[in-house]
Amino acid sequence: MGRIEAALYLHVPFCRKKCPYCDFYSEPQVPSPTLVRRYLEAVKKELLLRLREAAPYRYVTFYAGGGTPSLLPPAFYEELLSFLKEKLDFAPQERTLEANPEGLTYELLAAYRRVFNRLSLGIQSLSAQGLRTLGRSHNVRQAKEAVLNAQKAGFQNLSLDLIFGWPGQRPEDLAKELAELVALGPAHVSCYEFTVEPGTPFYTWVTSGRIRLLPEEEIVSMYEMIPAYLARQGFERYEISNYARPGLYCQHNLFYWEAKPYLGLGPAAASYLGEKRVKNVAHLKTYLESLEAGALPVQEEERLSREARFREAVILGLRLVQGLDPASLKERFGYDLFSYYGETLERLMTNGLVEQVGSRLRLTKRGLLLANVVFRALV
Repeated sequence: MGRIEAALYLHVPFCRKKCPYCDFYSEPQVPSPTLVRRYLEAVKKELLLRLREAAPYRYVTFYAGGGTPSLLPPAFYEELLSFLKEKLDFAPQERTLEANPEGLTYELLAAYRRVFNRLSLGIQSLSAQGLRTLGRSHNVRQAKEAVLNAQKAGFQNLSLDLIFGWPGQRPEDLAKELAELVALGPAHVSCYEFTVEPGTPFYTWVTSGRIRLLPEEEIVSMYEMIPAYLARQGFERYEISNYARPGLYCQHNLFYWEAKPYLGLGPAAASYLGEKRVKNVAHLKTYLESLEAGALPVQEEERLSREARFREAVILGLRLVQGLDPASLKERFGYDLFSYYGETLERLMTNGLVEQVGSRLRLTKRGLLLANVVFRALV
């Protein structure tokens, strides 16, 4: 019997600046060559300290997320992937780099292409007003140039991120942005609703009344526009926020949604191997100093019961448009979905939020819109 397949994630904690809506962990600094080397050695050390639990798997995807992974030079990734191949059963068919558009020259992207075969660009908006509102560092011209440079460098598997529903955006603005986005020729599109997270500048601005959020009916109108438009352009919606050309779903993220194993390296990275979930400290200095002292930089460690893993697999699986297979879940975890959730599931189905199609259970079109209502009921 072969090894169990897993995904490998690297968190890169550096950003040129912190965007006012972002609550992901990052440090607003461009790392010096000395810090880049120190970070690389720390990541290698983390893997060595985790080798016993990480080694039994076969890693089929690699994803560098952040932060802004394109602030680290291609040589960083060449050395790291060479090290991973030496220490693990590591031959990922999909290797994704997250990047921001500013500074992405053809030469730099061509160097990244030697390591990565998929690029995820944080464009977020193709409107000057949207980029200003979101506090992004790039402009529309730089976004479009980055896409052209990426394609010229050989990134055929190109994903573009878009945020919709930001303060001041109108449905007609979104329609124009979607048309421009599709015209750029991406293989994959991720569309995220603008949300206000505690601890961010936007949270302060909204709660103080300085900025007003869009009315709910406008958000709903935009939310319905996106899948309808992208479907007409040949994209398949395969997850609540994700769309792809046929055969180009993000394989790495499917590991999360299908509750499969993944190893996370770097500050704030999480791992889910076996029955255990581990989360690293979300602090670069502590991360580096812990590893330099020979200690793992763990913030939380939890051994999940079979029931907890089952419940999590249900919620994650329902994020996928194809939903989940109750028979497969029973085989994995020993719980019958319909018996376990009983009246709660019946109510969700009666209310038109969840449906059974063939052997699968999935969110309805209305359920996709009200997914958080479904998830809260099933937690």
